[in-house]
Amino acid sequence: MTEFTAAHFEEICNADPVKTQIEGIETARSAAVKKFWMFLVGGIVATLVLAVLAFNAAEFLGGIVFVVGIAGTFILALGPLEKARRGLKQPVLEALAARGGMEYAAERFEPPHYIGVRKALFGGWLSEETFTDLFRGKFDDGKSFAIYEAALSTGSGKNKQVIFQGQMYGFETGKGSQDTTVITPDKGLFNFFKPGPGMQRVKFDSNPEFEKRFEVYSTNPSIAMGLLGSQLQNRLLELRGRNGKVFGFVGGNEVLFAITGGNRFEPGSMFQSTAGQQRAKMMFDDVCGAIAVLKELRAAFG
Repeated sequence: MTEFTAAHFEEICNADPVKTQIEGIETARSAAVKKFWMFLVGGIVATLVLAVLAFNAAEFLGGIVFVVGIAGTFILALGPLEKARRGLKQPVLEALAARGGMEYAAERFEPPHYIGVRKALFGGWLSEETFTDLFRGKFDDGKSFAIYEAALSTGSGKNKQVIFQGQMYGFETGKGSQDTTVITPDKGLFNFFKPGPGMQRVKFDSNPEFEKRFEVYSTNPSIAMGLLGSQLQNRLLELRGRNGKVFGFVGGNEVLFAITGGNRFEPGSMFQSTAGQQRAKMMFDDVCGAIAVLKELRAAFG
């Protein structure tokens, strides 16, 4: 894995297709904003007219036309802005991944290290799972890793609840352990729910703050105590303090940490005028930050 430097950033920005997109993003963004307001105003006016006509025919029909029309208007109006955003984001992240010896996938991928552990970490009632911005590669010792964003929800409509939104960090351990350890945020009165069969609660009385803010369950408590040394405990506390929630799974030949956080790897708002190179720097910094977290977790894990 390449260690990114300022020189790498300049190299990426000065080569096509990134250079062309950086130079043209402000023109594309400005035109997209104009289209947004044109589509928005025109769509609202058209929706109101159609809704009144439909209301005269049947009251309930007018409400349906209004809701569908407004939703469709926003989708149509945001289209050009989304096109401008992707026009810069995709080539920048692809170039960064290639320069760092990684593969990049924007969407429609099977999330690495996740499928077999999602129930233990997030329960079996998820109704929606969205994954974007996958960076996948190998460490210098040949073991694979993956970083990507995830949004997990339960329920639908007014009852929809976001369970997790942030970044996932997975990597191979090469140990092939038969034991399983699960780390979740403390659930208070609901701590008695075990994430899997044969698991026991593991106590960390020597670190009261970690014990207070996390639950740890394992099929082998003594192994779990060894895995979660003081360095990893303190790093997880730091990440939870900064981002809100941290989940972890250790089992077989893999580790997955899920850390809540904002939407990363983005070029900034398309409603604001920002230099193209500055937008690229936002994404560069996010990628560098994510790689740093991955390396810290792996090092602390031992």
